[in-house]
Amino acid sequence: MTEPARSPGRLYNLLALYAALDKAVTASSNPHVAPIVEGYLPGSTGEGQRGWSGNLEDFLQRQFPPVDDALLALTDAAPLSVPQVSRLVYILGALMHVPGLVGIGPDQYVQGLGLAVPQTETIPGYVRQQPDPARQLFDVLLAHFHAGRDWNKAIAYALELGCLDPMVARVPLCNACLTTQDGVECVVVDTTFDDDSLTVGQVEAILDPRNWDKTAGEFFCSMDGLTSPPDPAPAIPYENWGHVLETVGAWCGSGMPELRTDLRFFKAQYSDGAVVQYDLSGANPNGGDGQVTVDKGWLKVVTGTAANPSAGVTVTTRKVVHIKTLWPIAQKIFVCVMGYGQAAAEMLLGHAKNPPPNLVAWADPPAPLTNNQAMQSFFSAPQGGAEAVLPPPAARKEEAAKPAAATAGASGGAVPKTAAGLAVSMMSEYLAETANQSAALAAKFADKDLTVDDLVTFSAKFGARMASEPWRFLARLAQLPATAPGAGPVQGGGDT
Repeated sequence: MTEPARSPGRLYNLLALYAALDKAVTASSNPHVAPIVEGYLPGSTGEGQRGWSGNLEDFLQRQFPPVDDALLALTDAAPLSVPQVSRLVYILGALMHVPGLVGIGPDQYVQGLGLAVPQTETIPGYVRQQPDPARQLFDVLLAHFHAGRDWNKAIAYALELGCLDPMVARVPLCNACLTTQDGVECVVVDTTFDDDSLTVGQVEAILDPRNWDKTAGEFFCSMDGLTSPPDPAPAIPYENWGHVLETVGAWCGSGMPELRTDLRFFKAQYSDGAVVQYDLSGANPNGGDGQVTVDKGWLKVVTGTAANPSAGVTVTTRKVVHIKTLWPIAQKIFVCVMGYGQAAAEMLLGHAKNPPPNLVAWADPPAPLTNNQAMQSFFSAPQGGAEAVLPPPAARKEEAAKPAAATAGASGGAVPKTAAGLAVSMMSEYLAETANQSAALAAKFADKDLTVDDLVTFSAKFGARMASEPWRFLARLAQLPATAPGAGPVQGGGDT
């Protein structure tokens, strides 16, 4: 007898709340709505971007429910995970800033936010009048959360008032951006978080990819180990990697479409931590459905936190993915809401402390490679066998800076005396500075320290330098020595 399909579930209803922002943009004639929504979901309201919720509905083969139904389903369901509650608080805080367009009122917001307040015990026979923490949280978000950039400030104030669970506040936002891999536009999600009560060994116990369906089972429907490699002759550096067939969905077992992806994975052990890398298996999908055409990343755990470098753990993750048929912005939101980049947070904030039974041990084949060097950047395929997955350590930063230093030296020499000489000199300076900044960025990328914020800062500085360069040229042009009699005006410097 076939088991009946389950209801769409929590992740699907979370997606429905995010989709409501897009529907508000497309349905409203108010020109102020799109800028408000853009502040919470950057890159979602422009031409070729708005309407992404319909693209997701086509992909999921199901229309999203109204906001009130989705929120009621979330509050009536089994307890949400901590990262799911964090995503719920974010979207409720955004929706309340487009009132009249999403179909719910203050009381419903307060009911939903009640999932995020600290859990306190009631003392029998003792009643004290005190503010409703869910209502306080509603007031904080309404007054202080006007765009995504306000998130940290708003939740810090909510923590100060005691109306937000500290565990919820610790969940990092999904910091996603778009990049291109081999001509394919992909979503990149980076996360970093720590826990002062865990050890590397506790996280290692659940880190093997074959455990992910046991620790984040709503999203990872199954992680089936493959006993034989799908490629008859695996390419370097994949000879000693394991293989797993990953099945993910918006709510496993609900009847909605699932994605089946054949992945290869690699485990490595270090003196102070461990890492799992994974990548899409080759052209032969070996059970995969081909819907995911890029899927690579890593989960890294090291000893120490920002507050204490010798105790606790810090986890960093990166996910790079492309799903066919989904628009880029739809991919970003799907990946973030579904928890692609948050799988390690799900494990860290619950299952590492209380592991489920029947886990695949960290030492199980493929056994982790032991090495003390820095970890490989998975974007560039190394050469020379499995050990090449581990490149030379920190010297890479100095090596990366050498070409930039050489370029900077090219701009030396005599002080320019003509407009043409000044232009050449300033161009050399500009290229040298840009090369140095790019080299520093590349070094951070190679050591896996590069974040989306780094890219944003670099782009802003680069754009500002480009915009100001003509004015810098004119200012320095005015300082050139006077032209000798009979030589004619300096090109570009004479009056018109």
